Amino acid sequence: MSTDAIALGTAAMLGFLHALEVDHMVAVTTFVSRRPTPAAAVRFGLKWGIGHSVAVLAAGGLLLATGLRWPARYDALGEALVGLMLIGLGSWALVSARKLHLHSQEEHGGHAHLHVHGSAAPHAHAHGAAAPAREPHEHGGITLVGLLHGLAGSSGVVALVPVTMMDRVGLGAGYLTCFGAGVTLAMVLFALVAARLMRRATRGSLVWGRRVVRLVGLSGLAVGVWWLRAAAGV
Repeated sequence: MSTDAIALGTAAMLGFLHALEVDHMVAVTTFVSRRPTPAAAVRFGLKWGIGHSVAVLAAGGLLLATGLRWPARYDALGEALVGLMLIGLGSWALVSARKLHLHSQEEHGGHAHLHVHGSAAPHAHAHGAAAPAREPHEHGGITLVGLLHGLAGSSGVVALVPVTMMDRVGLGAGYLTCFGAGVTLAMVLFALVAARLMRRATRGSLVWGRRVVRLVGLSGLAVGVWWLRAAAGV
């Protein structure tokens, strides 16, 4: 496999794992809970992913245009940094899987919610049965949320630092594109899982949802270890 292919594959993996950060999942779940159907979930995931990708592409394009580059003598350090980011994101996915909980419609006054709890303590919600089912401008709103997520948080480190390590504009643009594709795919899949869990509201489906997130986390750990070994010349 060529070095370019490895770089692009890593970008997609980083994007996939990055999308499954807790704040991203909670934001998308909030929108999906209003309309937990497969078609709506796909639209929500796509629009969040597009908003996030636009922000990252804009910032990364600026780096490519200015010609900012990671010093060649620090290549091994850069590879180690990518490996550590993957391991960190993979570990975060594993932690998130353990904290994933589903609250049924009865608990939420007519609509289910998927939550990533911060602790194992009981988690109460003040949703009354008569709570209005507000319908904000959901699809435009979730694109904006994705855009803001792309401009904040760990996006700068995860998506943009590797771009400064590349000496070709084409490869850098490909990296950003693959990162965005990974982000969008992950959020579409997560939104579909969230919608399914909300519709079924059964323990069995939640168990499978956790297993999927764990599998993604373990994949991130494995790829991260590969990059650390590459940095060490093993």
